[in-house]
Amino acid sequence: MPKELNLQITKRTIRYSFIGLCLLAFSLLTFWLRTLPIPMIVSENWVNLLGNDPWYSLRQIEQMALDFPAYSWFDPMTHFPFGETIYWGPLFRLCAVVLVILAGASTRQEIMYVASFLPPLMAVAMVPVMYGLGAKLVDWKTGIVSAGFIAVISGQYAYRSLYGFVDHHIAETLFSTLFCLCFIIALLKLKESEVTLSDIQSLKNPVIIYPVLAGIAFLLGFYTMTTMVIFGVVVVVYTIIQMVLDHTRKQQTDYLILTNCVTFLVVTLGIIPFGLKSPGLSIGVYSVGNILIYGLIIIGSLLLYGISRYLSDRPWYVYPASLVGLTIGSLSLGILVIPDLVGQYIGQFTAVFGMQAEVLTVQEAMPWQFENAVSVFNWGWLLVAGGIVYLLYRIWKNNDAPALFTLIWFALIFLATTRQVRFEYYLAANIALIAALAVGGAMMIGGRDLLRLAGVDKLFNPKEEEVTLPEVPEEKGKKGKKQVQKKEVTARSSTRSIQSGLLVVTVIIALLFAWSGVSANSNLGSNVGGGMNADWTAALTWFGEHSPDPGVDYYAIYDSPQAQDTFEYSSEAYGVISWWDYGHWITFVSKRIPIANPFQRGAVTAGGFFMETDGGAASTILEDLGVRYVITDIEMTTGKFWAMATWHDPVNATDPFQKRMLYQDSETSGSFSVVNLQRESYFQTMIQRLHVFDGSATPAGEILVVQSAPASELGLKTSSYPVITGVQQAQSTAEARAYIEEFKKTAKTGYNAEILTPEMFVPPTELDALQRFRLVYESPTNVLSGGGDIRYVKIFEFVPGATVQGEGTIEVPIKTNTGRTFTYRQTSKNGVFVLPYPTVAGPDDAVVAVGPYRMVESGEEIVVSYRAVMEGLRI
Repeated sequence: MPKELNLQITKRTIRYSFIGLCLLAFSLLTFWLRTLPIPMIVSENWVNLLGNDPWYSLRQIEQMALDFPAYSWFDPMTHFPFGETIYWGPLFRLCAVVLVILAGASTRQEIMYVASFLPPLMAVAMVPVMYGLGAKLVDWKTGIVSAGFIAVISGQYAYRSLYGFVDHHIAETLFSTLFCLCFIIALLKLKESEVTLSDIQSLKNPVIIYPVLAGIAFLLGFYTMTTMVIFGVVVVVYTIIQMVLDHTRKQQTDYLILTNCVTFLVVTLGIIPFGLKSPGLSIGVYSVGNILIYGLIIIGSLLLYGISRYLSDRPWYVYPASLVGLTIGSLSLGILVIPDLVGQYIGQFTAVFGMQAEVLTVQEAMPWQFENAVSVFNWGWLLVAGGIVYLLYRIWKNNDAPALFTLIWFALIFLATTRQVRFEYYLAANIALIAALAVGGAMMIGGRDLLRLAGVDKLFNPKEEEVTLPEVPEEKGKKGKKQVQKKEVTARSSTRSIQSGLLVVTVIIALLFAWSGVSANSNLGSNVGGGMNADWTAALTWFGEHSPDPGVDYYAIYDSPQAQDTFEYSSEAYGVISWWDYGHWITFVSKRIPIANPFQRGAVTAGGFFMETDGGAASTILEDLGVRYVITDIEMTTGKFWAMATWHDPVNATDPFQKRMLYQDSETSGSFSVVNLQRESYFQTMIQRLHVFDGSATPAGEILVVQSAPASELGLKTSSYPVITGVQQAQSTAEARAYIEEFKKTAKTGYNAEILTPEMFVPPTELDALQRFRLVYESPTNVLSGGGDIRYVKIFEFVPGATVQGEGTIEVPIKTNTGRTFTYRQTSKNGVFVLPYPTVAGPDDAVVAVGPYRMVESGEEIVVSYRAVMEGLRI
């Protein structure tokens, strides 16, 4: 073997070994960072999964593990009394079950423990994928930087790939990024091969395998979630722009059309055996609509190609103008001929990019705030700016197809993220890649000089020999020529200094970006807590053990969403109403059926119930739904109150219950603070009457009449909140109302007075008792540290109640499972009491009466049996 060839092979081996070691190091770093939560969330009995959705994902994994590889497309164990159709694919859960089977896990705790490793492993898989992208777009060094960045990038991507976040978000990112890598490779290979549509023989070229692989990668994402349609949109936008550029520059476009046609032909064919699970043409579920959309990409690509060929001899601007006209005409025709279908697709688009009031109560659907964007990717944005400039240069200089695709991919995902923060876990791949492109571009500009300085340039660039300027002997009459050459050397040296300086600055920024990512990931993984706190865990564990079986097979598999149309709940089935945040916990931990869940199913119903101020109307809601239990927590009375109010009434939200006003900090100060005051109706809502007051009649506390004036009247023209001008204390509600009436008689327009209070747990008005709700359990934690006793989680049973005739007020002493005591009071309505607590405890009662009912006015005592309460008997 020639010495030179042997040396070249040795250098190549060293390079590949270096690449392999870097990828291994980044993979290990990724796995370590993602598994940091294990000590915090793993216990002897289970894994305290992160967030909400992972709990439902584990519920599906349990189902599949028991009946592998069957996947249930309908679930009656949530969204009672309708059940839930499943609109996402099985691939992520299938991967988790394979992992579980390989590990030999069988118990619930073992399944939770093993399945929780899947997100970190998928994050590890992102490392070589990102290397491939960087290497294909620039070179292997850029690939290493890209792989390093994705290992340490923070934000939603990092959180959703942590151990314990067992949901498909990381799989969406992995498979969509893999698709983009395969698509870029397909573009490069087909363009190099000069395969053409007009030459049938050329289509036998083996490079056709690359768009086939892109189609398979797309299908992996599609089998995970139908949101892969976003990347169909990326391809469409890219194709239109690339076709215009190629047409303008008189370049061949066959490579692009073939890439699209082969890729999406594979996608279309791959959808058919997977099954069309849902009727209609929606692209948000697995329906014929997906075949239609991806088929249209093929047809549209061929149409763009045909128009380009037809207009090849016309001025360049005719082609883009014709595309604009064709788009407008097609959309107009669609609106006229198939308005429902077009409206449906537009609606699905606005569901992603729109901002409905109730949707904005969902944390992951909130718009991306500028401060969050800066804090998550910080130094990376400087690199991204440089990377975008680098991509634009390549597009302008070389009509670089992969560069244009990468730029459009970033632009559309960035736009989606600004509208809904959930897409940040997609954007992480874009940020890591484009930041790496900035580093790669800087290395191409100034890297050779830096390598020369380090003395390793021949190792990294074995084919490149150092070029030095030869000594120029001084000759008579050629002094001027030598001076010119010296100036050229000086200019070249200056340029090299600038190039090296650019690289050094870029590397410093890259190191700061990487270090901030490592710090953020380490802090996140070391401090993240499980999704369910101890109070909820105790409450739902108790609930699952002490409530009747709902009569539904928890592990049953339903192979079609249409099972919802034929499924019937048994007579013993019942629902559990709580806020939607807690629905999956109720399903997984208690194996009971919630009305509302984190898919926001039942959110309007739950919001309506908890915001209802009429106890009778609230009872009717529960009767119609078949609800037997109500679960509340302190957050529903405070931080989540606005979300429930918004789902109930998106227009008015909390306005009927609370009022924001300006309060002057001091008499001499000109500054004002915003205060949130509670109206009477706030305390009359079901959530307050149940959780804070245990459903008992409650007397009014301090009664305040707050007077206010428009902010503009006091010179505060920038504020829409009224300003508090006075506070009057009243001895009774009647006195307060009389004062308000007198105030209104003389008040100027915009001036107001009403009963308000800064207190959240002391009502300014009397509250009636709720007749049919009995507390059956409360969690151990008392949330009030300065006096009073309100527990974190409470469970109420909705019962028929025993009926007793009488007038006046009746009361009974109650002792809860935590040892807390309170008195339940009720005033008769139309000469009737409906009593929710038996004085003789039932078999599973943890909250019990510690004495008989007593009529306050007469002292008469009444004993109520458990059967009378549960069957609504008259005493």
